[in-house]
Amino acid sequence: MILAVVVYFLGNKINGAGWFDWSAGLSTLFIGFFLSTILLFHGTFTINSLMHKWGKARYKTGDESKNSLILALVTLGEGWHNNHHYYQRATRQGFYWWEIDITYYVIVMLGWFGLVWDIHGVPDKIKITIK
Repeated sequence: MILAVVVYFLGNKINGAGWFDWSAGLSTLFIGFFLSTILLFHGTFTINSLMHKWGKARYKTGDESKNSLILALVTLGEGWHNNHHYYQRATRQGFYWWEIDITYYVIVMLGWFGLVWDIHGVPDKIKITIK
């Protein structure tokens, strides 16, 4: 709720309407808070449903989880779902350098500033264990 209020008032100020303008604040609130939240939720739910139908499974996990480059790009790395199901301790879901995982890159950068710690990698023995 605090974020919604902040977005509303910043929308007023940034749109040049001062701090209190109903329409300027509402348009920014809609795009900057509600729309972005809805898209984030749908991206998350898409991974939990589509990643058990589309893509390829690298590891035998006992479920139907799969990996997909396209969904990994759209969801900033969450598309490496089979990897995640196989070894959940890893911070990185794209286990190999060619598996783009933007969320992991952001977490690593936050680690450089001491804002995030206990970033767990993927052990080599996990990478080579392929079904």
